[in-house]
Amino acid sequence: MLTSLLSLALAAGLVDARAVKSSGTGNAPPLATSFPTPSEDPFYTIPANISKYANGAVVRARTVETTEFQAAINARQVLYRTTNRAGKATGTVTTVYIPPVPASPPQILSLQSFEDALNIRCAPSWANVNSSSTQEEYLASYLDPIGGFALANGYYFINSDDEDEDSEWLVGITEGRATLDGVRAAINDLNLWSPKVALIGYSGGAHESVWAASLAAAYAPELDIVGAAFGGTPIDPKLGYELLNGSPDAALAGGALVGYANGYPKLNRTLNKILTAKGKQVFAEFRGADACIVESAAAFAGVNFSSPEYFKSNPLDNKEVQHVQKIESLLENVSPLPIPVPKFPRFEWHGLNDTTVPYAPEAEYIQQQCAKGADIVFVSYPGLDHTEAAVIGLPGALLFVQEAFKGTLTKTKCAKSTSIHHPPPFTVQRRHQHQHQQQYKA
Repeated sequence: MLTSLLSLALAAGLVDARAVKSSGTGNAPPLATSFPTPSEDPFYTIPANISKYANGAVVRARTVETTEFQAAINARQVLYRTTNRAGKATGTVTTVYIPPVPASPPQILSLQSFEDALNIRCAPSWANVNSSSTQEEYLASYLDPIGGFALANGYYFINSDDEDEDSEWLVGITEGRATLDGVRAAINDLNLWSPKVALIGYSGGAHESVWAASLAAAYAPELDIVGAAFGGTPIDPKLGYELLNGSPDAALAGGALVGYANGYPKLNRTLNKILTAKGKQVFAEFRGADACIVESAAAFAGVNFSSPEYFKSNPLDNKEVQHVQKIESLLENVSPLPIPVPKFPRFEWHGLNDTTVPYAPEAEYIQQQCAKGADIVFVSYPGLDHTEAAVIGLPGALLFVQEAFKGTLTKTKCAKSTSIHHPPPFTVQRRHQHQHQQQYKA
């Protein structure tokens, strides 16, 4: 998938090949290329007085050499203050890539990565550092088409660790706030004046993006967000769990339970009471140092996490689990909370044959948003699965971002599928691409 994402964007002319690292480090000045793991690196240490900092305030920053982008003048990492779902002041890290010729006024593209893991060693900031021992190299590779596109267009490009210090994977408020505070941190670190901002992400990164979009008006109203593009978006945790549990991607179902437990202490206590000894062992493995998505996917493929082997009773029948799943849903007929309607334009896409993230909840979410005045272009791809849609939908997402920054988006009826953002080579050749995507499947 990753190779095809890059080649697709290069072929579309969306990315300058010179902006993407192929080998070596160009003429960049020598920098420290080897850091300790995040759990051992003092840079990641959150100060005891973190609550004294404002959201998005810079705690510390450093220049780093990363795995990507000769075109960037340099890359910086910033530890910043954010606030998790429970209202706890905490900190996390964003990586900021500086373009050689910044656009004026400044423009920031924030990529939310599909980290999908429960350990800080799996964070994008560690994956992005040159010569790190991360197991998440594919996260760095995913930066290529999007980051290359951003730098070639003069955008500041940022990629934040959105699951915070407690690895609250899929906890929407935590992820959304960390995303927005990452943008604030980049603005503060670089002293940017009135930048335009766009969000982009896929899969787990789309989950971070949709929550950031939802929270922006109330949590970060000063940010000038001109658009958001995301696809394969997880909208409803219950329906997502039911699709994934027992499937080849079952690790995502089990990991989601752990992520919610990390973000909801009461849920964590409840699950500990109904977990079997084997279930507790598996939860510990998910939280372990080697539990990045690649390892978890292989270890737990096909596992039924609701079975008596792991739980004394079906977790989906537990009232606390049901409560959290409802709170974390973005469907207004499921959540007991009001669902915000962002006012800025959005571009969303999904493969109809997606067996990793269910299509129906996103389609329903968009219908509900449109009924309340949202501005959304929604593209559905018949015959494409989760990985294939990630590849085919990316050019449209990047062109949407480009038009959003220029202020040239064409207003369409909300949720109307359109090919206006898709260059002809990709619509004409879609069947050909579909036939060859399996070789890239992660």
